[in-house]
Amino acid sequence: MKKKISFIVILLIPLVLNSEQLIFGENSLSSNEMNLKLENLTALYFLNGEGDGCDGFTASFIFSENIYNFSNVISNCKNKELKNFKCITKIDEQSITYHEYLSCDNKLVLYNKSKKVNEGLIRNFKGIEVITQGLKNASVTSNLKMREKPSKDSKSFDCFFSHLDDENLSNKEISFIPKNYMITVIAKTKTEDYIGDKKNFWYLISPISDSYNGCLLKNSNQKEGWVFGEYIKFNN
Repeated sequence: MKKKISFIVILLIPLVLNSEQLIFGENSLSSNEMNLKLENLTALYFLNGEGDGCDGFTASFIFSENIYNFSNVISNCKNKELKNFKCITKIDEQSITYHEYLSCDNKLVLYNKSKKVNEGLIRNFKGIEVITQGLKNASVTSNLKMREKPSKDSKSFDCFFSHLDDENLSNKEISFIPKNYMITVIAKTKTEDYIGDKKNFWYLISPISDSYNGCLLKNSNQKEGWVFGEYIKFNN
């Protein structure tokens, strides 16, 4: 009788794992991106943002030993045929956001949004050594410029937010993140810096955003920016 019970438990484990919802996407905190949702052996590749979503598809999948096999792949666009494909789970030892990703034989590279990089790791961001912060939540305590590099003299981002309480700032292009706005903290500099008599680290962050809200650096594809730590407050 004990042998039969053990056999039943072993069979149930894969079913439980396959029912867990997983979301994959770009290795960034951007919301305007293609996402892959896996749940109950069904895959949905969709656009989480603005656009026609023609690159999307639905499929079935099975998972075994870090390999996902996708079959019955149906495109969102008419007259577009898609082949079955395979993805292998890999680890990114250099990432500052998510550390596990899928490398697929149809050239897709998608990061597991539930696998955050741990806090306290030494990484490199655009030539700057940083210490990862584990994607902590925080808010800004003052109207705060978001900069290209960890320097008060560096170029700043332009921001646009459509849902602010302050009508003077809402739905307008502004040059700062408004006071009390929520941000995600990605990493910090290895050493502290001074601005006036204030001493603190520079933090690499991303404002909580979607297709209509966020900050952009002109003539650049950089999505993350730097803020001075004296003016951010971490959530408990």
